Amino acid sequence: MNIIRHWNFETELLHWLLILVAALLLVIVVVTALGGADPTKEPLLLPKGIDTFAKPMPLESVKPFFPESTPVRKLPPAEAAARLWTILENHRADRAQEALNDWFEMGLPQETAHWRETAMAAAYLQIGDLNRAALHLEAAYQLMPEHAIVAYFTGLLRLEQAMDLSRVPDGRRRSDLLVSYTPMEDRALYRMLAGVQLELAIARALEIRSDEPLVPAYPPVDEQFISPTVGDLLTALGANNFVGKAHHTLFGLRLDEGELAIAEYYLDRAAETGIAILHGYRDLAERYLIAEENRDALRVCLKDFKLNYPDAHRIAKWLLKSDGRDEGWVW
Repeated sequence: MNIIRHWNFETELLHWLLILVAALLLVIVVVTALGGADPTKEPLLLPKGIDTFAKPMPLESVKPFFPESTPVRKLPPAEAAARLWTILENHRADRAQEALNDWFEMGLPQETAHWRETAMAAAYLQIGDLNRAALHLEAAYQLMPEHAIVAYFTGLLRLEQAMDLSRVPDGRRRSDLLVSYTPMEDRALYRMLAGVQLELAIARALEIRSDEPLVPAYPPVDEQFISPTVGDLLTALGANNFVGKAHHTLFGLRLDEGELAIAEYYLDRAAETGIAILHGYRDLAERYLIAEENRDALRVCLKDFKLNYPDAHRIAKWLLKSDGRDEGWVW
């Protein structure tokens, strides 16, 4: 019995040794075949006439990118109107993240879809996420090119981007930055682009219909709900007087650039819209004094009196008129 067991063991061992030798031979053959090519030998050319059959690879089509997909669930008009009021209240109360969460779950009809993207961009601007704000504004632009409100918020975005370039990263000092790093050039570019967008917003302002409903209005809805309008959305976003605010922002840009006459023009236009002008004329008067334009400085001070101190303005105007020094002045 022991002899049989010994014989079986030797047979089994020989069997596995043969398998191992065969595997090693197979590996050697494969390695030899793969390494047989000469790496220094030039590759063969393609056959002649291959250009007749060869075709270039098609370019990948670039599709417009939308930051968030439109929700698949379409709300009934009545429910959509009710939820919109909640979203507008969140915007009005500076609860930007809550407004965004609601927008993620709700879409708008195709004809007003750009307002959703614009509102989301405004919310991202409020929380300081400039990248997402830019994406939503681009989506709004794709839906409605050269739209006044889209241009207005794009101008604000460019100003924020310019300010962001001026900020030093956490834990760094300005002296630690590379000498070749010149953010002022990019900052000037962003400010220039902001001015272009704000000018566009002013030029296209008359195209905005503040009474346009954000959701379709049907008789059953009108009996139970008041559908929010574009004017309601602009008020919630703080853009109800975007023309005056755009003029006032352009005033600041031109004042910083030393273009005092143009800055005064924008400040006058902002005042005409009823926007509160607190220190604008006084700041402008100081810049006129620095430029040794004393007459212009006095004239601008009188505009400040007329706007903020009407009684003092009437007295100053009477004094200057009696002295004969107000000829040709624009009051």
